[in-house]
Amino acid sequence: MIPRRLLVSIVLAGLALNGCGTTSTTLDVRYPEQGANSALLASAAPRRVQISPVVDRRIEPARVGSRPRGGGDLVTSRPVVEIVQDALSIEVSKNGHAVVSDRPDVVLKTVVEAFWLDAVDGYSSLQYVGKVVIALTVADGRTGETLLTRRYVGIKRREVDKPDERQWREVLDTALARTVHDLATDPDLVATLARVPTAVRHSIT
Repeated sequence: MIPRRLLVSIVLAGLALNGCGTTSTTLDVRYPEQGANSALLASAAPRRVQISPVVDRRIEPARVGSRPRGGGDLVTSRPVVEIVQDALSIEVSKNGHAVVSDRPDVVLKTVVEAFWLDAVDGYSSLQYVGKVVIALTVADGRTGETLLTRRYVGIKRREVDKPDERQWREVLDTALARTVHDLATDPDLVATLARVPTAVRHSIT
């Protein structure tokens, strides 16, 4: 039977070893606002849009990937829900609609299903794969009736000769931008917004 003190020492040593080399790398992922332009979404007459707090339903919400070859976790400098919320607000505004907190014409409810960066080893190269998936529900701002449900997916692949930390954020940035662009060019979303009446008392600013 192992003495109690020796057992405690073994456990502590094991924990210390497991903790070695597992430091996290923080990525300042954000929606590239300067690249946001008017898209099909702008063809709908201006609406007052309320964006509900984004919900994160990822299996591992604390991280967005792992460094190649077991080098530790990848995390974001801000919560993923904030990153996605900002991206939606920017895109809606760039397309001529007003993001509001009250008296909305429509309400957007968003769930993050994936926000991840994979590093895939090849024979002579390394491929980064960024993937962002969101589920969107559009509801009538007056009645709460669900008008549309959609999933939008953005994927970015980049092949490099050797690990390059500078490109991790860029790959995720691009995957996010493609997801939001998928939303802004969805004809069904545009048609849904166009069907929702805007009260006369509302003014788009």
